[in-house]
Amino acid sequence: MPHYEALFAPGQIGGLALPNRIIMAPMGSNFADENHEVTNRLIAYHVARAAGGVGLQIVEHTAVHPLGLTGAHMLAVYDDAMIPGLRRLTDAVHEAGGRIALQLQHGGRQASADVIGQRPIAPSAVSVRGGGRPEKMTEEQIREVIDAFGEGARRAREAGFDGVEVHMAHGYLGCSFLSPLLNRRDDDWGGDTQRRTRFGREVRRAIAERCGDEFPCWCRISADEFIDQGTDLDEARRFAPMLAEAGYQALHVSAAIGETSRYASAPYYIEPGHLLPLAAGIREVVDVPVIGVGRILTPDLAERALAEGMCDFVALGRALLADPQWPAKAREGRAEEIIPCTGCNLGCSDRSYSDGLLQCTVNPFTGREIDWPGYPGGSEPERKLRVLVVGAGPGGMQAAIVAAHRGHDVTVWEQAGDVGGAFRLAAMAPGKSVFADFLRWQREELERAGAHLQTHTHATDESVLQFDPDQLIVATGSRPLTSAALPYGAGGRFVLSDDVLKGDAEVTSPVFVVSNMGMGAEIAHLLAEQGHAVTLLESGDDPAPLVPAAPRAFLLERLEELRVTIRTGHRVLGLDAEGILIEADGHETRVDDPGTVVLALGRRSDDDLASALEGARVSMTVIGDAHRPRHAQAAIHEGALAGRDI
Repeated sequence: MPHYEALFAPGQIGGLALPNRIIMAPMGSNFADENHEVTNRLIAYHVARAAGGVGLQIVEHTAVHPLGLTGAHMLAVYDDAMIPGLRRLTDAVHEAGGRIALQLQHGGRQASADVIGQRPIAPSAVSVRGGGRPEKMTEEQIREVIDAFGEGARRAREAGFDGVEVHMAHGYLGCSFLSPLLNRRDDDWGGDTQRRTRFGREVRRAIAERCGDEFPCWCRISADEFIDQGTDLDEARRFAPMLAEAGYQALHVSAAIGETSRYASAPYYIEPGHLLPLAAGIREVVDVPVIGVGRILTPDLAERALAEGMCDFVALGRALLADPQWPAKAREGRAEEIIPCTGCNLGCSDRSYSDGLLQCTVNPFTGREIDWPGYPGGSEPERKLRVLVVGAGPGGMQAAIVAAHRGHDVTVWEQAGDVGGAFRLAAMAPGKSVFADFLRWQREELERAGAHLQTHTHATDESVLQFDPDQLIVATGSRPLTSAALPYGAGGRFVLSDDVLKGDAEVTSPVFVVSNMGMGAEIAHLLAEQGHAVTLLESGDDPAPLVPAAPRAFLLERLEELRVTIRTGHRVLGLDAEGILIEADGHETRVDDPGTVVLALGRRSDDDLASALEGARVSMTVIGDAHRPRHAQAAIHEGALAGRDI
């Protein structure tokens, strides 16, 4: 059993003693109310992480000034009236055994003009990659914001926080002062490295004046902005010692600005621990603790980063959204039971399925802590029911896991020889093998929960009625659309995207991937990685409209590197023996003699079983793609809710 000696060794930041080296990274949640104050949902969310054994949790970016707001539900600390709500948060976390710090932030150029009612302010009026141009700050405005950081720290201390982190990363105001790209001033606030650190040094002085030198205070920096003329590691190694000398008691080493944020919240395409070399580079030049971050997903990786001296603490972000019990499971030798973060960015960054609120694809509990105490068990049912789940995709398995944890007798039927359904196929696309890790966790959790899994079992209306369940959950998933979805059909040869993912399709170049709503982009990626000459014919204007921003950016970059030809606005009308008939710009064109045509038109519900059982005397819930084809988060969350409601 791994002991993770480095991970669970006590540590210290200034005078703040921590029981282990695990820090919860600050992540925006949108859980604050319209007045930017603490809510019960935010408290329950943080209490769950404290109960999971994290050594320190850093509350998300919190505005120190009204002009620093980046969202309508961003937390703030710019008024004494906010102290009581923040005190409720710290009291609850402390009662749960945790330690909690507040990240102080001003949005700067990345503040929301709609929320603040004016153009954002920044060190310089620099617009990057077509973004809005901020207003250059005056000396008076700079002094006002520095005082606001000091006052924010005072309020945090009075509210019971154990320390504060000054946000000087990710393109926000503090980062903009440090960045040679974003700070073009030639006065005392910009120019050489020393002058560009002045804002950060003055903020530290303002905090010390109000809270004392010993009140724990550290800062977060971007050690590489991944953009021309921006901060790189060499520059960060020049300014990091200056910040430490100014009194910051630790450096939290992240990366990127708004335009390159995909590196800060890197998706499945990027290797775990990708930012740790930056932390190691900073640690070589400072004499204060360094916090490393960046897709640190497993205890083994965290232990190695600490043991090899890359950093002194590890910050976990999305890993703690996927499983707030990550620290406890690691400490107890149950690392294999940790719910793996897939890096999909659906619930944490995209949030289109959750009305802008923070959630997690693989953990339906995240963001619902106040609604669902005791997940996955919760309240015991009035009586133990016989539950049948048809389909062992991620939605069906999640329904079975929750229902079994609640005490029901659960059986899962899966007609294939393995679990996963379409999600298992998705794991076969480049970069997405971590999806299979989640399916492995689900299958093992089924067993731990006491559910019975039967593969190679085809469900019919007759077999279901013969089984006679008290509750039936239909999670039969979806099927790929075929040539029947084309206006003129197909008289020519084609293969389906599912068969390409399975490796069952014979493919010869050139390959034309026929895509609808971006369904073919990852297929094009896979085939191009295999060495084929690929053209993507996308019916819409965007080759990957349904993919969250960070993975989308890396996917499109990779398609360009692989020289995939992308033709948007190309609607395929049909296939015949000679080739492909296409409508583009209001005209019909042809592609003759294609090597292989791959159809990636989308999916339709496999609802045969549900339709056959309509009107039958069985209590039935249909979830996931069987209800309506969407994405894994919808299936998993609907499955969990179906299991809860039995």
